[in-house]
Amino acid sequence: MTQRPGQQKRRGANKSGDLDLAREYYQQRAWADAYRAFLRADQETSLTAEALELLAMAAYLVGRDEDYLKALERAYNAHRDTPRRLRAVRCAFWLGFRLLMRGEMGRASGWFSRAQRLLERDTRECAERGYLLLPVVEQRIGSGEYEAAFVAAAEAAAIGERCGDPDLVACARHQQGRIRLQQAQLRAGLALLDETMVMVTAGELSPLVTGLMYCSVIAACQQVYALDRAGEWTGALTRWCEGQPDMVAFAGVCQVHRAEILQLRGAWPEAIEEARRACTRSQGFDRHAAAGALYQQAEVHRLKGEFAAAEEEYRGASELGLEPQPGLALLRLVQGRPDAAAAAIRRVVGTTVSRLKRMGLYRDHVGRR
Repeated sequence: MTQRPGQQKRRGANKSGDLDLAREYYQQRAWADAYRAFLRADQETSLTAEALELLAMAAYLVGRDEDYLKALERAYNAHRDTPRRLRAVRCAFWLGFRLLMRGEMGRASGWFSRAQRLLERDTRECAERGYLLLPVVEQRIGSGEYEAAFVAAAEAAAIGERCGDPDLVACARHQQGRIRLQQAQLRAGLALLDETMVMVTAGELSPLVTGLMYCSVIAACQQVYALDRAGEWTGALTRWCEGQPDMVAFAGVCQVHRAEILQLRGAWPEAIEEARRACTRSQGFDRHAAAGALYQQAEVHRLKGEFAAAEEEYRGASELGLEPQPGLALLRLVQGRPDAAAAAIRRVVGTTVSRLKRMGLYRDHVGRR
């Protein structure tokens, strides 16, 4: 009988030590075992910068967010004043990215600036220059400068191709796809997202970028109602997560996406149960996924006519930072409060730059009245 990697015997532990064992578990994607073994090795000896990067990634994947940030900062410091300082740039980028995802804009900006300053000391072409274009692209998307954003993403993708960095190529290509969708060029946008997903499903990317691409591409497909693609990629994401049962980082988001697909197919009891599991799994690690899970539960309650429960879940999603629209406005409509519904939609539309999000708000609000 074949054992899953995390259950394999530690018969080589005494001989090779916890660090070798940690690396072995990491290669097997037994993330919880790898994380614990790296921690033991860290207590026994000073980890190298490369080992600290592996510890950081294992920590992230098992939901130990603060440990991820601490280990990655240690790796940055260990790389910074060595000939491998470009690795420090990359560590600083990922620190900034994670902090950005947590909504800590000041700290994120500080790490991006630190990465840029360190990169200025090196004149070689390198993938790190492309990585530091990615937040520039997001900033331009956020301000509605779509063509300038596309040019920057294309430059990042070209750098990734020249430097042989598939993670960078995938991140930049998917940004290009999202931009084209915002510009109503649906065929071109979906083609770029499909190209990204070929890299994802072929196993060409790191675990972190694989998870990020799944989540972002599925969300983009749902925004433009490319539901066949959303269902296809959600199925692939489910299989990827199930193959790594220790992984916490993307499991909650995966369950939220499954709940959305189940709802669209009319399987309401299954949808709400999946959303509840997503909420439980994401608590304390991924506020965005937890909020999405609450919103999804609220949507099913609203559709079933369980308005008090829907109200409570929309409120919970809002408290976690998710704008509960258009769902809450639709609830107000069926409660006989059309003025409140219209005011809520006007407020959100007035502060939304994304063309797709604005269209979705109008479409859902008007189309379901």
